[in-house]
Amino acid sequence: MTVVRLLGPPGVTGAPVTRGRKPWALLALLLCSTGPVPRTRVVELLFPDADDPGAALRWTLSRARRATGGAVVLGGDPLRAVPAEGVTVDVLDVLAGRDPGGWPLAEATLPLLEGCEPDVPGFVAWLHGRRRDLASAGARLQRSRRARPCSPAGRGAVRELILVGERVMDAGAARDGTRVLAGAVRRARVLDDDAVLAGALAHYGRGIVHAVASTDPGAAAALREADRLATREGLADVAALARRELGFVATATGDQPGALAELGRATVAAAGRPGDEAGVAHVRGFALVDTPGSAGAPAELTRAVELAETADRPRAAAAALAIRARALLQRDDEVGAEADLARARGLVAEQRWTAMRPWVDALHGELLLRAGHTAEAEAVLADALTLAEVLDDACWIALTARGLAAARAARGDPVGAAGALRAACHILVADADVCCWIELHLRDTLCTVTARYDPAGAIAESRTLAARAARVGLEEYEVRAVRHRARLGDAEAALEQRARAERLDNPALLRT
Repeated sequence: MTVVRLLGPPGVTGAPVTRGRKPWALLALLLCSTGPVPRTRVVELLFPDADDPGAALRWTLSRARRATGGAVVLGGDPLRAVPAEGVTVDVLDVLAGRDPGGWPLAEATLPLLEGCEPDVPGFVAWLHGRRRDLASAGARLQRSRRARPCSPAGRGAVRELILVGERVMDAGAARDGTRVLAGAVRRARVLDDDAVLAGALAHYGRGIVHAVASTDPGAAAALREADRLATREGLADVAALARRELGFVATATGDQPGALAELGRATVAAAGRPGDEAGVAHVRGFALVDTPGSAGAPAELTRAVELAETADRPRAAAAALAIRARALLQRDDEVGAEADLARARGLVAEQRWTAMRPWVDALHGELLLRAGHTAEAEAVLADALTLAEVLDDACWIALTARGLAAARAARGDPVGAAGALRAACHILVADADVCCWIELHLRDTLCTVTARYDPAGAIAESRTLAARAARVGLEEYEVRAVRHRARLGDAEAALEQRARAERLDNPALLRT
């Protein structure tokens, strides 16, 4: 058996030892990511200072192929790494929560690329987040194998565990809920029933990406396995769920083409079932916000709301209303956003949906800030931040912290607000647990705040915003970055802002 080892010092059984750090770093990046990785992203992380980054990437790909001896197939644009038939990769075993294939379970918590880390700041930040994810997943795998063996479980028992896990998550105990769902997956594997396993994997993956870590590679692996099993077993509802959540993951990581492709597949699987169709429309609307197709987001989300109401799913309606409120705020339609948010808040309260509270409260705080009600906004956002911290939801923490920083600037402390926003951005860059648009939202606010006391600093921040927005395909934030420079007196930026905004069909981007 050929085993590719990336936990601890990297190597491949039966292959000569390959010197150099970047071939192993490239292999780890591709295998531990949630999906294919754009070549521009690889260059940004591994070759930021290369004179010819394309050539550097091609050379490193060649060396990575030699390092694995053909055990892993690397290539494509975006890049992907696929193990050959019969090859085991330790990190993939850990992320999937399955028994190690030819390597010792005791080493499941070793650091990724131990002693082989390239000294590149961007990659070091990525590696920090992935090491943390893998250490947690490895510890879970070890605990599950040390625990008493799972007793035989019937299909009904596993399905009941799935329902219990989702109820626990909805009550606000996300990590406890995902532990229950992980138990459902383990028992489904013991049951040896692919149909039941597909459902357990889909709900486990969904729970992780929405309540624990938006970009968790283990959750993406679970969703891909669920899709594969559901397709083979003819379970259209499970396939629709897995594919739509893979679309969400792709959106969260900035792979907009990948997101729309997954959602196209989800649409086929969801056809004829309003509840499933509502979920797909919701994620498609979410994927369109801030992109060149953002004008279509409100209509897609309107469809999601209507389908959710037809299927009598008030929580799905509330979630779609909240996203539509955000889409309208990005177009400066405060009236429409306020109406949607009022409905969403009412449904969240009626359903006692604790896990959704910080999100709708963050949007409420934004509306209050825009209306000039700073003190009231701070009170709403402070409560939301407390709840987000208790829930340990990185996305909600970042968004409420951003609102509080904006309120602090409105009270006359832009320097303190900028410091808080920079600290939050630094954490977001190091930790891969939040949707990419959230980081851009914070950086956009940072540009606004910094411009009040440090124009040169604001211009530098705007260039960072533009570069990161371009990497993930959220073009509206690129225009917002240009607008910051235009507001500081750059005549060329003003012309660029207008030209680009006119192509994007968002009137808010034309405002100076």
